[in-house]
Amino acid sequence: MLSKLKGWFTHLTNPVANVLISLGVTANIVTILGFVINVFAGILFAYERLILAGILIVVGGSFDMIDGAVARMRKVSDSSGALLDSVIDRYSEGAIFMGITVYFYKSSGLYGILGILLTFATMIGSFLVSYTRARSEGLAVECNVGLMQRTERLVLLAISVIANGILKDLVANNLILIMVLAILTIFTHITAVHRLIYSFRRLRNLSGE
Repeated sequence: MLSKLKGWFTHLTNPVANVLISLGVTANIVTILGFVINVFAGILFAYERLILAGILIVVGGSFDMIDGAVARMRKVSDSSGALLDSVIDRYSEGAIFMGITVYFYKSSGLYGILGILLTFATMIGSFLVSYTRARSEGLAVECNVGLMQRTERLVLLAISVIANGILKDLVANNLILIMVLAILTIFTHITAVHRLIYSFRRLRNLSGE
């Protein structure tokens, strides 16, 4: 399902990439623009504008696909650009999670504390998913296995944020967002451990141990 969603997004992002290329915009500029959008999403979270924040998460995630499309269409293979993209992606996720933390901090009682704990647990899991892949590929082991990759995380988070904003008066205590954060916490850490085990075994096989 998510692979079909990625394909659908590609049909939307490629025309945008063509327009940006015609304007002389580089992939690195697109990466920075995506980061700025995600920072605004985090700010909107802090101000409890959940629906707009969820929409901006989708837009910011689209920019993450657009920068890759721009690089491919310009036939640019730039290691420095890939490094920038990876680091900025982590900053983008951090900005979103910081906004969610502020949002739950402004909530009262047990659910606010639970929301903060789950936000931090999800952030740690998300960073470990990305770090495990980066570290493995730095050791010459391709590692793109696992369920909860960045696109999946952003899609689930955006849907839950928008739904939580729409149904906030019907579903109390931000239960929709808390439930999805719990799911993200579990599956990001499962994905990180999966990648660790996969890469560990590959490295042992390569070394002949």
